This record gives sequence, structure tokens and C-alpha cells, in this order.
Amino acid sequence: MFRKKLIVTALGGLLTGGAVSLPAWAEDGAATATAGAPDAKPAQQASDDAAAAAPKAVRANRGTAVRETNLGTVTVTARRRKERIQDVPVAVSALSGDAIKNNELRVINDVTKYVPNFTGQSTEGRERPRWFLRGVGSNDPSDLSLSPIGVYFDDVYINSVFGQGFPLFDLDHIEVLRGPQGTLWGKNTVGGALNITSQKPTFDVSGYGKLGFGQYNSRLAEAAIGGSIGKNDVLAARVSVYHENADSFYTNTVQQGRFGGFHDNAVRFQVLAVPTSDTDFLFNIHGRNYTGGGNAWHAEGAGRGGTNQFGFVGSSDPYTVSLNAPSSDHISTWGTSLTAHWRINPAVSLTSITAFEGLHRWYQDDEDYSPFDAARSHDRLSSRQFSQEFRLESPQSDRLSWIVGTHLFTEQLAEQGAGGGLPGSPSPAYYHLTDLTQHTQSAAIFGSVKYRFTDRFNVTGGLRYTIERKTINLTGLQDTGNVTFSDPNSWWSPSSVSSPLAVSARQNQTNTWRAPTWDLTPEYALSSNVRAYFRYARGFRSGGYNGNAYTQSTVSTVSPEYLTDYEVGIKSEWFDKRLIVNASVFHYDYRDIQVFALAPNPFGGPPVSTLSNAGQGRADGFELELKAQPVNSLYLFANLGMLNTRYTEFRNVPTAVGNSFARSPHTTLNAGFDYRVPVSFGTLTAGGDVNYRSREYFSATRQTMPQLWQGGYTVLNAHVSYTTPNQKYIVTGYVTNLTNKVYKKLELLPSYGAYPTLYGDPRTVGITLTAKI
Repeated sequence: MFRKKLIVTALGGLLTGGAVSLPAWAEDGAATATAGAPDAKPAQQASDDAAAAAPKAVRANRGTAVRETNLGTVTVTARRRKERIQDVPVAVSALSGDAIKNNELRVINDVTKYVPNFTGQSTEGRERPRWFLRGVGSNDPSDLSLSPIGVYFDDVYINSVFGQGFPLFDLDHIEVLRGPQGTLWGKNTVGGALNITSQKPTFDVSGYGKLGFGQYNSRLAEAAIGGSIGKNDVLAARVSVYHENADSFYTNTVQQGRFGGFHDNAVRFQVLAVPTSDTDFLFNIHGRNYTGGGNAWHAEGAGRGGTNQFGFVGSSDPYTVSLNAPSSDHISTWGTSLTAHWRINPAVSLTSITAFEGLHRWYQDDEDYSPFDAARSHDRLSSRQFSQEFRLESPQSDRLSWIVGTHLFTEQLAEQGAGGGLPGSPSPAYYHLTDLTQHTQSAAIFGSVKYRFTDRFNVTGGLRYTIERKTINLTGLQDTGNVTFSDPNSWWSPSSVSSPLAVSARQNQTNTWRAPTWDLTPEYALSSNVRAYFRYARGFRSGGYNGNAYTQSTVSTVSPEYLTDYEVGIKSEWFDKRLIVNASVFHYDYRDIQVFALAPNPFGGPPVSTLSNAGQGRADGFELELKAQPVNSLYLFANLGMLNTRYTEFRNVPTAVGNSFARSPHTTLNAGFDYRVPVSFGTLTAGGDVNYRSREYFSATRQTMPQLWQGGYTVLNAHVSYTTPNQKYIVTGYVTNLTNKVYKKLELLPSYGAYPTLYGDPRTVGITLTAKI
């Protein structure tokens, strides 16, 4: 209660004209150089009217990183229109493409350290970030898992969580919208949305190349080149490529060498066609191929002296494992999209986005986390999705501006997951398998209207209605005793099991869910540099099924969950825009929360996965973002997130009432600087950042076990760079986790008498060379 009063009092002081103002609606603390100094680009003076007259795809990169008086600012599309981030009444943070490159951000979850109340640890290599934003997220590891943080790549919704671990290369910007985005962005955005926008083709030749070398035999190579095709400025193209590989920092005592490592390759090719001044088309084809070494589970023995169920004692070194079973992880993603813009007349424009995305994943792992063959796992996943969106919109400058549209989506998903223990291990051999298909269809209509009552006072309101239908066909098989395998190398296949199998679970079900979502946002300009807003919004995450069920008792269907957001915020610019201060206060009313939990296995094997609607909860929070340029050579940034979450109802586990939401630290703090020193032979830059997370729980139901939470910790990063006088060549040296801090990314309930644990990356040192065209 004291914390809530303090937050409200602080924000009230700002609203009444305190020396420092704040916001959340355009949380711009990460803007053009949230992670680094403002982009050193000349000012772009093209008027908004001239930009509006150009085709949208041409405008896509024109002025995206707008250089203002001192601090840069990113143009975002949080409301499906291009707007300066400081003018958007939505809690949104953004990173420009230059900031991403300059600060050596390699994978999408690196973005979380520049956004308050945001975490995204990857526990499946570089594949699937576990997004948690303002306490809202999902711990469900199944292939059917739906993140309540919607992820979009070039305006295309990516449904599969295993397709969201993008490598970051040749991007225009990334924006993170906080709070439910159920009107313009749609379903499964209960906690917010993350939009990644690639660098689009232009009619000017541009590009870059980048090479990197680092510790653990790390190698990086990425490049992009684009420009006009022909002489008439009708066609333009851009191709972007990415490769990274590294050895693991884990040592495996069984194999007497490094465990894991990875290879990550991606490519993107785009063609822009501008046949008339009122029409443009953007074709995008892309793909990724990732291979990793599986999860390096470190076994924390639960028995006396650190022993597991078999008397084995693992190493005390967190980066030393003892795994004998083959572990590997492979994922391929590919897709294509066609985005068309047509200005029908001066009053109406049409946007169409047609997209197809595909995914295939193959995975195997050691599930007893020891040198024995007590447990192994294997999984195969394939997904195909198609989406179509149409939007009609009026000119943004109209007193009454509007957007209406429809969104169609379908996905076919197939998965086969097996678990087994081989004969000869200290525990009895076993086998189980889950084979399923899921077909998802959804349709939505939506609209948003903004009315300018005066030059200072605007009101925006939106409504969306979504219908979603899901059909699942699931069969679980389980051994009936005395398990043997005809081919231990393909043990996961039912044909390799020589003992009888029985059906242990079955689910053939179709459900249809319907939900309206909305938002209402009045905003008021207190002055030319200070704006305030209030936001009332509702979002929903669609229902689903437990994809990890292999016994009838774990078969389950969860209903949709709903979240209502009450939020007030301020955005401000000070001292000739040398200081930007944004802040917000929010309250969440969260109902029918979908919760994944692990329950002890009555047979002593790996824990059993459960999925249910827990009940209700609430979240209260405060966010503050600052960036400053006190002198031209020094750039500073900081953001603070304070969060208080609580389950107020937990139907299946009454003792969990009062628990915090999983992976939702009470405090997140990020701060950093970049200092530039011009010299006769170019520019030297030194920078660094500090990232603090307070205690976070890995489980929603078991929060008294110290093994299942990570205490507060701080990670430091630093970099130095040299830029040539023509700014075409940059050499950067960097170190991540400077103090070599050891911290847990995940720890689970005991399996075979040991707590399986994944640790964060240790200190890593590297160097990169970038050349620009």
C-alpha cells in the first residue's frame, strides 16, 4: 500500500508541473539510441505533408530515425500509422537499427534490457524467448504454447513461440508496446506487442558489411545491399544475410569436451515496386536455419551431499554438466509476404498484408541430467500459417481520423513428442508418446477513431471483435511394462518399442471462442513539450489445450484469459530537447489466467505438465524512462520498472493465493552511457550499461523453495569503438557480463532427485568491424 501511494503521489507531482515529467504511452526511453548515443546523422527537414504524399513503402525508411534538436527519436507504428514516438499515447519503447548494430544486440531477447518491466530469457537455445511484460507471460514449454505478448515481423503476426527467436540484422527499428493491444494488433496481445521492422529497399544504393570474432570461437558475418533496379525509380530491391556460430561455454564431463554450440543462418530478400505515386507493393521472402546443441542442464542434486536419485554428484561448477544422451536442436523457418498500399482518393487509403509462414523443429535432450540413460526426450514440430489483413484509413491530419479493417488467420500444426528411459539404467525403462494435430482459424474486424476536440485535447477509441476456432486431435501412448527397444538410436519411434503400447490419453475436441476487445484513450497537451494521457484497454488471449499431455489426467482445455488496463502517463521534453522524461502508472485486472505448472511425478520420473485457468490476479506498476544529452559528446539513458503482482484467486492450488506472478521481478533497472571523443583521425566512443533484476520466481505455485527462484542480480556490459572520419568504418570491442556474474535462467522441480538448472551466459569478449556503403 505504501508503494502504491508513493507511486501515485510521484506521478501527481509530475502532472501538476513538477520539474521532471514522465510517461508511458510513448515510453521512448529506448528511442533512437536507447542503447547508445544518438545517431550521428544530418537533420532531415522534409515536411510531414511531403512525406505523406509519397508511397508508403518509399516512406517506410525516410525519416524513421528523425534527428531533432539534440536527442534522436524513432518514428513508430504503434497505432498502425507512422508517428513520432513522443506523440503516441501508448506505452511504447523503441530501438533504432543503428542502436541495435552499435550495441551488439544479436538476438531478439537482447531488447528486454532496454525496456522496463520486461524479461525474455531463452531456455531453448536461441529459439524461444519466454516473454514476460509487466508480469504477463507464459511458462508453458509445449509446442501449443501461446505467448500473451504478440510478436510481429514486418507487420506479420508470428503465432508459434518457436518462431520468435529472431537474429537481429539489417533492421529499421524494433518497438515494444506495453499493455493490452487488442484493438489494432489483435488477439494474444494481453501483455503487449513486439514489432520488428526490417530495413526496406530504397532507390538509393545503401548497405553494410559486418564481421565479428569473439570468445568461445564465436564468428559473425552479416551484410546487406540494396538500391534501384533500372533507371525509372519504379523497382528497388534489398538482400540481407546473417551468419553466426560459436562453441558452447559448457564443459561435458562425459564427452570430455565442450557441450553444444550453435550455427545460425538467415536471409531476407525484398523487392519494392512503385508503379504510380498512389500505389506501391513490397514483396518479402525470408528464411532461417538454426542448429544448436540442446539444453545444457546442470543437475543440482537434492539428496544429502548433493546426490541425485542414483547417488550421482554433479560438478559444483555451474558451467560443467554430465550428460550422456545425444542433445541437439534444429529449427527451420521460412516465409513470404506481400504488402500493398493504394491511395484510393485523397480521403481513403487501402493497405493489404498477405503472408505465409512455415516452421519445422527437431529436438532431442537428456532428461535425467546425469551420465545414465534414465530419461530422454524427443520432439518434432511442424507449423504452417497463413494470414491476411485489410485496412482502410483516412488521412492522419483530419480532425476526425479513422482506421477500419479485418484480419484472417489459419494455422495447421503437427507435433510428436516422446519420452523414454533405456534398459540398463538405474531406474526401470519406460516409454510414452504424445501425437497431436491442431487446426486454428480466426477472424476479426476492428476499427479505431481519433477526434481532435482542440489543438491540445484528443480522444482515441477502438473496438475489435475476434472469433477463433481450434480443433485438436491428440493421442497419448504409454508402455505396459518390460520396455525394450529394437533400435536404441531411434528409441522415440513407436516402431522401435518392442513391448506393447496402450492408449493413455485421447482428446478430439473443437472449441470456438469469441471476444470483444477495446481501448479508450483521452490525451492532453499540457504544453508544447509535455503531454498526458489516460488509457482504458482490454485484451484477451485465446483458449487452448495442454500440448504436453500424455495421460488422461493431464488432458485439459483452457478458456481465454482477459486483462483490463487502467493507465495514466506523461511524456515530456526539456532543455531544448536535451532531456526526455517519460513515466506511467498502471493497474491490471487479470481474469481467468492461464497457468502452466509442473507437478511431481507419482512414479518418480520427470515432473508432469499441467495447464489450467488459475483464476484472478492483479498487477500494479510504475515505469520511468529517461534519456539525456547534457553535452554534445555525452549520451545518457535509464529506465526503471517497479511491479507488484499477486494472484487473488487460484482455483487448483489455493495455497498459491497471494503469490507473485512467475518471472516478474519487483524492480528492473537499466542505465547506461556513451561518451564520444572527436580526434584528428576519427571518433572514439566508450560506453557501458548496467542491468539489475530483483528476485524472480520460476514457478507460480512453489515460491517457498529457494531453488525455484533467482535472487536479485546485476549484469554489466561495456564497449569501446573507433569510427573513421568519413563514418564508413567502425571497429568495436565489447564485453558482456563484465563481472562474470553467475545467475539462473531457469530451475525446475526435481527430476530423478536433482534440480535441473540453466544458467545465464558468462563473461564474453569480442570485436566487430563494420563497413558502410
